[in-house]
Amino acid sequence: MEVDYIFEDVKVRKSSAPIYTLNGEEIDIWSDEYINYHSKSIVDYVREALLKYEKEGKDPFPEIVGKESEKEMVKNALMSGSNILFKGKKGYGKTTFSKAIAKLLPEKLLAIKGCKVHDDPTRPTCFSCKRKILEKDRVELTWFPRKWIRIPGDPMMTTRQLIGGISIQKIKEGYDLDHPEVFSPGRLLKAHRGMAYFDELGAIPSALQTLLHELFEEKQITTPEGDIIPMRIDTITIASTNPANYRGTADIKEPLLDRMEEIPIGPPATIEEEIEIGLRNMTLKKGAEIPYWHLKILATIVRLARDKEGKIGSKIEFEPSCRATIKLFDHVRASAIRKGRSSVMLLDYGCKYETIKLGLRSRLGLEYEDENEKDKVIEKLADEAINKVCMEVYAKIPRTEFSMLMEELADMSSRNPIDVSKKINLERYPAVLRVIRKITSNRKEFYSAFEILIESIRRCTGLIEKVDPDKYVCTGYSSRKTRM
Repeated sequence: MEVDYIFEDVKVRKSSAPIYTLNGEEIDIWSDEYINYHSKSIVDYVREALLKYEKEGKDPFPEIVGKESEKEMVKNALMSGSNILFKGKKGYGKTTFSKAIAKLLPEKLLAIKGCKVHDDPTRPTCFSCKRKILEKDRVELTWFPRKWIRIPGDPMMTTRQLIGGISIQKIKEGYDLDHPEVFSPGRLLKAHRGMAYFDELGAIPSALQTLLHELFEEKQITTPEGDIIPMRIDTITIASTNPANYRGTADIKEPLLDRMEEIPIGPPATIEEEIEIGLRNMTLKKGAEIPYWHLKILATIVRLARDKEGKIGSKIEFEPSCRATIKLFDHVRASAIRKGRSSVMLLDYGCKYETIKLGLRSRLGLEYEDENEKDKVIEKLADEAINKVCMEVYAKIPRTEFSMLMEELADMSSRNPIDVSKKINLERYPAVLRVIRKITSNRKEFYSAFEILIESIRRCTGLIEKVDPDKYVCTGYSSRKTRM
């Protein structure tokens, strides 16, 4: 055995290759069937995928809503083989973006069977695989799926956790690199021939950040003791960090920043994008309908909390992310399902917006933390958002229908308050039905539309009074029966 194998750069050509087998059968890895599953760098695979998307005029990141300029920056960085640092507050899609990039990798690649880091059969990097290729007549291969390895920022992370345990002395003594006493790959080495995603890069200890300089620049690692790890790591490196001065944010050393392309990731640009992100990422994919006006109210609540220029948002130090929007959608649908409704209603928000508080309490922070004050802020956010959407609903009422609509509502409440929690025969009230159809064409949403219509009239005119969370009385109009 030659110890020189440790650092030797081994490249296998067809003329000098051993016999390769897959599932016990001999294969020609240079044939059309297998040629695209080995010998290329991960960056090359990503470049080819990006160029294919460009040629077809397709978006390579359909999972990412909006963020067109950010997508362009990502594509350029990947084409140039650069490391990427996503910078933005929590919950705005940094991890989602990294996973979308990982989908540019091949679904599977060929590797030397038994290798802990899935070495390439023609460009082995670990010592054990180099020895197999150079000394054995037959080498068995296997498939492995695309790799996205998350490396969480941890101030207590050790060199062994990040890189792994490699004993150069044991190798020199003749131990195989796959021997447990010699080699146990850390998270970084496990990302070989895949993607390494550093989640909150700055939280990794400074000493370990220094080790990454060499990785980002030369694709190899030198341990703190000065030993060069005998493996060149073929990986795409993506990292994330929160903005400076953000709660819990740790510094990334300047030499490391100099080896990365920073791409800012902010909140959704429009409410439509906010809603789309919320719908795509819900846990409850099916169930009660969530009418557009409720989607808009809930998304507006979150966006008002981010508005530092607004009267309410100015009190909020740590703003809610898209996760708040997602969970608000989930919670109101969950409430409607539990109550057996076909569609979400304002009733699902709770008498004092308990459902909204459930989704927001842990996702926003005030300048001076006070749970009672936080609840009041959430109530104000909900009220303002409902007011905004109710004004839009009220504007849908045709002026020519308003008098007849109010007379019919007065008829409904002439004996007992209108109970929106119970089904009403809307066919008996043609003006009400006509206005509801201006709001929605989905029959499953009719009772929810009826509720938001009454609430909009109440908030915009004062002609209707709310006497209970689910009961309304028309106070500003007389019914036809009364006039008769």
